[in-house]
This record gives sequence, structure tokens and C-alpha cells, in this order.
Amino acid sequence: MQLEGTELFGGLSPDFLARVKGLAKVCNFSANESIFYEGDPAENIFLLREGKVELTYSLPQDPTTEIRITHILPGGNFAWSALAKGETLSSHARALADSTAFKIPAAALHTLFREFPDAGYEVMTRLAQQILERLRETRKELRWLHQGAR
Repeated sequence: MQLEGTELFGGLSPDFLARVKGLAKVCNFSANESIFYEGDPAENIFLLREGKVELTYSLPQDPTTEIRITHILPGGNFAWSALAKGETLSSHARALADSTAFKIPAAALHTLFREFPDAGYEVMTRLAQQILERLRETRKELRWLHQGAR
């Protein structure tokens, strides 16, 4: 999977994509390797090229208990707190299989958005849609957990 095939960057202008590619670093992760932890600085966004990544959240009242948020498949992105200018990451990311991802510094990407405002608008709109979808999935999961606890 290349950047132009990802959810965030698919179909955007070749000039913009060339600049994004110049920012991206390819990172390899072994199965079961932690990519980042909840609370780490939110500095980079990741776009999965191959493999599978799991995002989990620790319960504040019991930090030893992790709840699965979602699985990221090739083309998907994670650590988008960095693009939303969050200070820290809100989940733990772990490779479930040998995986490869693009790692892009969020600050540099925001600078690029100012140079290419149409592309920046499109990326941030797509990101907002993904956040909304993940929120819907989480709400469904919480309802299921709540019904099971009764």
C-alpha cells in the first residue's frame, strides 16, 4: 500500500502527495511490538502499509485492564490525535502481525496544509469522519458491555 491508497490521502493532487511522501518515514514493527503507548506525546500520525495493528485503552480505575478500541488494517491510520493537535496519544498501539507503516510528523503536515489548503481541508474532513465512525463503534461497544454487566 502506498500513501495514495490510504484513507486519508487517496485521490489528492500529485503535487501534494509528492510533498507528503517527502515527509513520510517507513517504519517496521514485529508482531506483538508496541508502537506507542497511551500518554506518549502526540507528534506523528501513522498510516499502515501492511500488517495489522490493535489500538487499546486502559481503564482509569484499573490500568492493568485494556479494552480494544479497534483494529487498523492496511490503508488505515492511527495516532490521529497528533493531527488534531492533541498533546498526548489516547491509546496504546501494538502490531498484531509483522507490520509496516508510514510515520509522518504532524507539525510538518500542518505546515503543508497551509500551502495546500484544499488538500488540508479534505484530509481534516476525512479525519473528522473517521473520528465520528470510531466514536460510533465505541458507543456500540459500551452499550454491549453495559448490557452484559446487568
